[in-house]
Amino acid sequence: MSRRNMAVDAMPGTPMIETLPPGKPAEAPASRSEAVAEGVIRKIVPAERQDFLDHLMRLDPLSRFMRFGGVVSDAALARHASRAVEGDKLLVGYFADGQLRAVAELHPLPKKPGRPVAAEAAFSVERDWQGKGIGSALMRQLVLLAQNRGIEDLEVVFLPNNGRMKSIALRHEADFSLDETEMVGHMRTPRATPFSWLREMMGDVSAVFSSAFELQDRMLPRPHRGH
Repeated sequence: MSRRNMAVDAMPGTPMIETLPPGKPAEAPASRSEAVAEGVIRKIVPAERQDFLDHLMRLDPLSRFMRFGGVVSDAALARHASRAVEGDKLLVGYFADGQLRAVAELHPLPKKPGRPVAAEAAFSVERDWQGKGIGSALMRQLVLLAQNRGIEDLEVVFLPNNGRMKSIALRHEADFSLDETEMVGHMRTPRATPFSWLREMMGDVSAVFSSAFELQDRMLPRPHRGH
């Protein structure tokens, strides 16, 4: 059980999550469309490393296990959060009321002669936000980022009983294989176009303003916050 992008202290694998039945907290939107519409999906900037770590720390034990393929310590999560915002890795987050609730990670893989340029995707969604279409929305954004970086093969890894993740990959016409105890899906991404670059550029502008606004909002006394 060997996965390449998420070597977190002898973890045996990195299956995708979004497998648990959704909770029904009072603050969570009731439907899939409402959940996506009421939140913001954008890139996570390096300055938001702590927000990413806080999100990982909020994962319930089973979601954390499913995400990393084994038991992961808090210290290992902190190291992963630091590494995930470095180099050519990319993070896309779903923010609800200014709080990061779900993350999609894009980890480029080493180039191999004669093989397509490839990257591995990994997802984490907090339990109360699973089953609301957020994973699908994050996947669409991740495909766009892969497309614009010339990544031809986007690899997703998940447990065989993870029907939700399989459905998401199937929507992107993934080819599946069984790698030991994990399912591996390979999705071919389209070539970059001026329109795809424009979409990403517009998202980048939105991310800068959104992250700055959320930082300023958190610095205000609670009675004066916008949320």
